[in-house]
Amino acid sequence: MRMTIKRLRLLIVALACLLVVVLGGFLIYARYRIRHIAKDLPGKLGINIQQTANGFTYSQSEKGHTIFTIHASKLVQFKDNGHAVLHDVAITLYGPPGTNREDHVSGSDFDYDQKNGIASAQGEVQIDLQSPQQGSTGAIHVKASGLVFNQKTGIATTDQPLEFQLPKAAGKAVGASFDSKQGVLVLDKQVELTTSTNGAPTIVRASHAQLLRDARQVFLLNPATEFRNERSTARQAIVYFRQDGSAERIDAQGNVHTVLDNGAQATSQMANIALDEKSQPTQAILDKGVNFVAKDDMQAMHGNAVQGTLTFGPDATLKHAQFRDAVSFVDQRLKLGNDPRGSATRQVEASKLDIDFTTGPDKKAVAQKALATGNAVATLRTISSKGPDQSTTIRADQLLATLDNGHAIRQLDGSGHTKIVDVTQDGSTNTSSGDSLQITFVPQNPTSSQVKSRTTLPMQAAQIDTAMQEGNVSLAQTPAKGAKVQSSLHATAKRAEYHASDHVLHLTGNPRINNGEIDLTAQAVDYHRDTGDATAKGDVKATYLRNANQQNAPAASMFGGQGPVHIIASEADLQHKSGDSVFHGQVRMWQGPNVVSAPVVELSRTQQTFKAHGDGDSKDHAVDTTISSAMGSKRQPGVIRVRSNTLVYSDKDRRGDFDGDVVAVAPDGVVRSDDAQFFLRPAVQQKTQSQSDASSQIEKIVAEGDVVLTQPSRKGEGEKLVYTSANGRYVLTGTATGPPRITDAARGTTTGAALIFNDQNDSVEVSGGQSAAVTKTRAPK
Repeated sequence: MRMTIKRLRLLIVALACLLVVVLGGFLIYARYRIRHIAKDLPGKLGINIQQTANGFTYSQSEKGHTIFTIHASKLVQFKDNGHAVLHDVAITLYGPPGTNREDHVSGSDFDYDQKNGIASAQGEVQIDLQSPQQGSTGAIHVKASGLVFNQKTGIATTDQPLEFQLPKAAGKAVGASFDSKQGVLVLDKQVELTTSTNGAPTIVRASHAQLLRDARQVFLLNPATEFRNERSTARQAIVYFRQDGSAERIDAQGNVHTVLDNGAQATSQMANIALDEKSQPTQAILDKGVNFVAKDDMQAMHGNAVQGTLTFGPDATLKHAQFRDAVSFVDQRLKLGNDPRGSATRQVEASKLDIDFTTGPDKKAVAQKALATGNAVATLRTISSKGPDQSTTIRADQLLATLDNGHAIRQLDGSGHTKIVDVTQDGSTNTSSGDSLQITFVPQNPTSSQVKSRTTLPMQAAQIDTAMQEGNVSLAQTPAKGAKVQSSLHATAKRAEYHASDHVLHLTGNPRINNGEIDLTAQAVDYHRDTGDATAKGDVKATYLRNANQQNAPAASMFGGQGPVHIIASEADLQHKSGDSVFHGQVRMWQGPNVVSAPVVELSRTQQTFKAHGDGDSKDHAVDTTISSAMGSKRQPGVIRVRSNTLVYSDKDRRGDFDGDVVAVAPDGVVRSDDAQFFLRPAVQQKTQSQSDASSQIEKIVAEGDVVLTQPSRKGEGEKLVYTSANGRYVLTGTATGPPRITDAARGTTTGAALIFNDQNDSVEVSGGQSAAVTKTRAPK
């Protein structure tokens, strides 16, 4: 954001030189002296002189100090018309005692009308004025013609062109008047001053000019300056001067317009410029509408505000700029380095914008920081010729931008009600809010020669490198319209940090994530925005939900239960695309009354399965399972608790496999085996049950390998035990060499091909082997 102050210098130099030194010295100082000489001249010469004298000289002194000296080569006496004529006149005007100042006026002929009190210069008048400043050696030369002074009114006028020459400038005008009584100097028209700035000509023009001697003010109508290819204009301007003659302030009004050498244009309706003793600007206040427009082949900029203030440092270098009320600034890059037909736009809107400047390698002002306050909004948009648009909108009560080389954003800090809305190229929208934010951008590294020359470069669009928000952070990710997956993400945390390099969003401080399928909390969560994957650490709590937008999506289920599935763990790894999740560290998963505890639980939503097992250090009885189910033919509510080394459950197959030293504790007994399978009723049948009944519906249990069934007062042993819920019977079988047996405290040991336990009446049926004999026994209750 480069600010040029050349136009301020031009206006200052022009006004100071033109109005204070040249015109003031010429018409105020010199004519004031001439008026007194003209007034006293007839009396001093003698009203009745009737002859011609050659070599005339006259001096007037006061208290020993010479005021003026008049020398003429020839004097013509007064004629009947009351006029006297002096030829080849040279007048020397002396300054006050101690100043050693001498001014000289010369002309070929002077005519004095004693009756009307009018003195007229016949022909051209040459005036050499010593600089009014004490000790200055610079002289001012003025050439005028047609000068008329009215002694009665105190007004000197000329309607002829006049020219003046300064040590470092030259000027001209057409027509002038000076009211010595009121101290008002008027230049009628075509006022022009030409000077030099850094070896280049500077021209100041005005259609009309007025000087108020006593008030030390100059009024310019339609002032215009030209320096090289830069131009500044206004409808009117007032310059205020100090007692030493230096300009103190400039007030310009009416379409104050500046065109810089690069074509950039700035306008305002009012401009007030404060100057130091060297007439260098210290502050400029712009008001009643400030506008800026600049454009070239690579870049287009425009901005506006109601008011603006520019602050300058030594040598008129711009140090600070402030714009107020309805501030808007837009910077558009018309060509991108990786997309010549694309464009990138940066826009800042705020109630107030403060910009700090530093001095660049070329000693020009370079924007260093920009502070936007009051509903600040920064919009970064990329229009690509190769694909969809991408935009990022950043809001805050206050935004502070740190710039590189005056144009590229390096860092953006925000405070108060911060919000980021990022619309990606795939059409999805990422929104986040918080108390504060800090965003860093991918560096854009021009060469040192390009920086020095301030070359407008084909740049990349401003790309976010990292983004961090703190305090009451809330995030949302919404898929694009028409996307196959319409699940939205919502998250909260105390702190969120995003890294574009890996698309990972780091959440800390009681983070919570909900994507419609799972609600997740932990001490820290890393969420991958590109894949939807997440990892969580520390006090992990997860709840699996059915997504209302995906009615056909499989819902997490444990043993046919209903409602959400809850999981607590130390760590979790969740894969969005596959639907797989792995939980570590004393995991506890439950759905209603059904519970699974294990060091590791792996859950797959797409396969509708979960696995529970130990970690590398723990395998024996690592898994504890609690299943609530209606038991037996009478569907009595009951709970089965199972310990095993592993558990694999498939909701599609309605089957749970317990492996490794299985111990199942039921209301009517304990079963031990090498492994066991639990089979649930088909889902269609279970839906006929009351939706308020969260119990699982176990259809069959099969235990195999060293099976031991223990019930009150009896114990059964075999190789396989099958429990059928429909009739409430346990069928225990063995092998040909090892038949099942039952040990009863009252009857001893009984064997057979199969032992059938009935949980409804506690009876046991023994099916004989080769004889096929069947006996019945009842255990005492």
